[in-house]
Amino acid sequence: MKRPLLLLALAVALPVAAQSDYVSDDAGKTTGGLWTEIEATKVLPYDLSLGLDAGFRTNEWFSEANRFDVSLGLTWKPVKHWKFGIAYTFIMKHSPLENAHKTEYKYRAAGQSENSDFAEFLGAPTYTDGTTNYTYRGKNIAARTTEAFWRPKHRISIDATYSYKFWKWMRISLRERYQLTFVPTKTVAREKVIDKYRDVSYSQATATTESDLSYDEVTRYWQQDDVIYAQDLLDPDATPTDVTDNYKAEHDDLNTDKLKDSKTLHVLRSRLAFEVDKKGWKLSPFCYAEVFNNLGESMHLDKLRLAAGVDYTLTPVHKLSLGYIFNHENDDDGDMNIHAITIGYKFKF
Repeated sequence: MKRPLLLLALAVALPVAAQSDYVSDDAGKTTGGLWTEIEATKVLPYDLSLGLDAGFRTNEWFSEANRFDVSLGLTWKPVKHWKFGIAYTFIMKHSPLENAHKTEYKYRAAGQSENSDFAEFLGAPTYTDGTTNYTYRGKNIAARTTEAFWRPKHRISIDATYSYKFWKWMRISLRERYQLTFVPTKTVAREKVIDKYRDVSYSQATATTESDLSYDEVTRYWQQDDVIYAQDLLDPDATPTDVTDNYKAEHDDLNTDKLKDSKTLHVLRSRLAFEVDKKGWKLSPFCYAEVFNNLGESMHLDKLRLAAGVDYTLTPVHKLSLGYIFNHENDDDGDMNIHAITIGYKFKF
């Protein structure tokens, strides 16, 4: 009954995440970084251990600080093979500058005059509602920039680990961890630039693709402080014009502060690990696979983490670790693939 327990981590659901109207330019990107950790453990009576960890991570190919964290935890090993733990972690997480865009296509119903109002729809530059055909008349491209910011997180985790040693040198372990993370509100600055394209002479009969369109008006709108400007992009000598009053009569400000709501995340982390644990060896190679399932979103796969490395025992008290982690994430931290070098130091007394 012991060995089958190790197979429980192999079943993982892979739901599909929904997309917003704005598409991030960084969605699905690949980056690299350095993850470091220092851990001090104090052995206590009654099979208890108290641990204090501190970590630091970089991102953007090692060039940008990404995260600081401090953790205090208590572990208990009441019987052979089983270990239980509880911990609190304070995290300061950096969100980089984010560029996103959204395209709106504009149409008029067939037979409408040139002075008729536009009908706006998201989608390709052709549209029908089933009863009426529409003629494409232009499009808006909204480019939105969210400023970089730091944001704290508070995390509590509870875990149980079962481990078993095979052939006196291979230790296999399964850890199940429940993780609750509270993220407080944060106000961040956002800027938006809108390019409005219009072709009053367009005919669907004469253009087969969007690249065939010729526009007789392309106007860019942007905001500096409280002033909104417009400029004709087809005229290289055009001077930006103050259109604040006219624009605000029909629209909101282009630059707005965005209040990011607080949120509470419930995640189940399942990790299957293999470690060479042979008596007398100073080097202990290891590898593991870990999945992060969001309990609040029907077990949505937030992260998949694969790691390999080696621990080196300097003395019974001091240990160094060097490794590599591949981290695929699609959660509140973003949608990206991370390649990280990991360096760790452990002190036990």
